[in-house]
Amino acid sequence: MSKNQAVTPPPIEFTGRIARLLLSLIDGTMKLLDKEDNLQKKLNETAVVIKKGIRVSSATELDQLIDDYFDRLILEQKFAGGERDLVNAMVLEVVETIKSMMKNSGDFNSGIDECTDKIQEAETMQDILKVKNFLVLEMQKARQHSLNLYEELEKHRTASETLTKKLEESEAKAMVDALTNVLNRNAYNLKIGQLFHEFKRYKEPWALLVLDIDHFKLFNDKYGHKTGDKVLKSVAGTITDSIRLSDQVFRYGGEEFVVILSRIDKLSTSTLSEKIRKAIERDYFVDGDKKLQVTMSIGASIIGEADTETSLFERADKALYQAKENGRNQIMVDA
Repeated sequence: MSKNQAVTPPPIEFTGRIARLLLSLIDGTMKLLDKEDNLQKKLNETAVVIKKGIRVSSATELDQLIDDYFDRLILEQKFAGGERDLVNAMVLEVVETIKSMMKNSGDFNSGIDECTDKIQEAETMQDILKVKNFLVLEMQKARQHSLNLYEELEKHRTASETLTKKLEESEAKAMVDALTNVLNRNAYNLKIGQLFHEFKRYKEPWALLVLDIDHFKLFNDKYGHKTGDKVLKSVAGTITDSIRLSDQVFRYGGEEFVVILSRIDKLSTSTLSEKIRKAIERDYFVDGDKKLQVTMSIGASIIGEADTETSLFERADKALYQAKENGRNQIMVDA
């Protein structure tokens, strides 16, 4: 090639697609960084330069895959952070229990010192018998306290072993559903144990919603599984947009989702459940020239003192069944 021969620039379409791809990668990377990170500013400046200098193509399927990848990564990191917080909280609980033991041990030692003083001061048999009764009482209090502490520490041990096992299992599994980009059943199994532990300690109520797409099999049978997958993704997105930042949505399996509502009562549970139901009903899914309406039935239960992980889910699932029996596209709350 001669020095004077012009270099043919790449096609505009090609540069536009490369620009779009680069912007997707920059955007995803920025989501992972802290706002104060110096790289944030540099990446943002680069994105501005690209947008000004190149005509960026519209988003492609590859760009969407990149966006989904970063969204999954962020969700997993956020979820893992919550589990680390729980481990820290459990360690602090054990420390508090030990502090309580040491404090009460000091009280017992103080009582023994008092008993010694009384023995030295005793002048009659009646005085000595009083000291004996005082000593027996102190010993009974110490014994009962030791039993209570043993039971408390045993609860911590059992809870920590259960959590450790779940954490070890989760390390080898993905926490985000690849299709819908919400947390999956593995994450639910881990989260539900955490919430039960917190409820026993803090007594703050929360609700479990079980949601099922009405007549979902018809979507697959009539329009194909590809359309069915698009419906699932659309529904997951609508649910996510309808809940609060403190709440979480999980794909439990198939067309069934679970939502956990934190710090809530029966009235708020009904209100938020109805908000989700209406949002699903209001949205319609476009497949070619067809508008497909999707509805969901929702069953809800609010945690109680007697609940186990199994019983709480069964109550919500039973409420879901009643909602479907009553005609679908409605909510039922079993408090």
